[in-house]
Amino acid sequence: MRSRVLFLISIVFAIPVSGCQHAPRSNAAEPVAKQSRQTGYLAEQRYATTVIHETWTLAGEPVDVTLVRPSANEPLPLVIYLPGLGEPSTAGAAWRNAWAQAGYPVVSLQPFADGAAVSTSAQARRGDFVELAREKFSRAALTKRLAVLHSLFDELIRRQGSGALGAVDMSRIALTGFDLGAQTVMAAAGETGYGIEPFALPAAVTCVIVLSPYADFAGPAFDQRFATIHGPVLSVTSLNDTDPYGVVNAAAVRRAPFEHMPPGQKYLLNLFNAPHTLIAGTETPIAENATLARDDGPRASSGSGTNQGSGTGRHRGGGGGAQGARRGGSNESGDMKSSSSRPATGAAWAAELALVQTVTIAYLDTNLKNDGAAKEWLTRDARRWLGDEADLVVK
Repeated sequence: MRSRVLFLISIVFAIPVSGCQHAPRSNAAEPVAKQSRQTGYLAEQRYATTVIHETWTLAGEPVDVTLVRPSANEPLPLVIYLPGLGEPSTAGAAWRNAWAQAGYPVVSLQPFADGAAVSTSAQARRGDFVELAREKFSRAALTKRLAVLHSLFDELIRRQGSGALGAVDMSRIALTGFDLGAQTVMAAAGETGYGIEPFALPAAVTCVIVLSPYADFAGPAFDQRFATIHGPVLSVTSLNDTDPYGVVNAAAVRRAPFEHMPPGQKYLLNLFNAPHTLIAGTETPIAENATLARDDGPRASSGSGTNQGSGTGRHRGGGGGAQGARRGGSNESGDMKSSSSRPATGAAWAAELALVQTVTIAYLDTNLKNDGAAKEWLTRDARRWLGDEADLVVK
């Protein structure tokens, strides 16, 4: 078991960390791969993008920063992305690229101490990833990450209107994160129970996305910890969403934040057929276990799994769900279907990514662009479009 965990973590750590101030590289949009489902929500325009890697110093720490920037002249709302444990700022490419192609500059950042350096820690060298993860999810570590996030907002204001951030509208921001980043995002959004100073989230942050939300049973009850989160929140998880280091070993726990936040613009996207590594925004399958077969089909390139066209327009509906096997049964949530299968090919993996890409883009358009068509699709048509692959719960 430990060797399999080491293999999984080593895959994450093997991604190179970006250096300081590399020249921008083109990331022009490629043709969208054919999907075996009807088109869902479409952003108004699809942009070509450029990627810039830099190293910043925030709260006295070196931080790995990646900016994916749409090729546009008009000011565009900003998305901030916080990766998971051991990941560099280039992680979550399936999400960051899709959002940028939909017209959102995306700044992704990871303190070096939480990225590549994790693989050289004493716990990692002896294979004790449970202890390592518990340390990184601790109150002390969270306090440091929140200090970095606070410093980021100051740095964004300082850089506003110049250089790579010249065409960014700092008055409209979404804060997003995966795994360790999701814990940071929820604490910034108002989660209590860690015994730390409340985070003063800037008024410009109008919505939050948490991918693989973190929750544990230490401290106050869930209905107290999440009761003070009043803004829009989209939680994304799955029936298979357990982490490889053994901190969250029951996927149902990741639904606790949604279930205990007060009603009002709260969304839960629950996938029936996606492992933790897919929710990380990994663009192609990782051989987690024997059920994840080798890919014999087409793979999605950066952001190409999204159901966007190359031009303008939008579809508010989309009858029917994805083609494929229906899943019966139920779990402890009553209305949630259960499944033990996982995407076995690149095409199936890309189709699962497209579910998240489409819903998150509609959510961003709803909250950052006040787009009525996006809100209508989310609240009226999305659940039907997701079909037998996922469920979207709104409260």
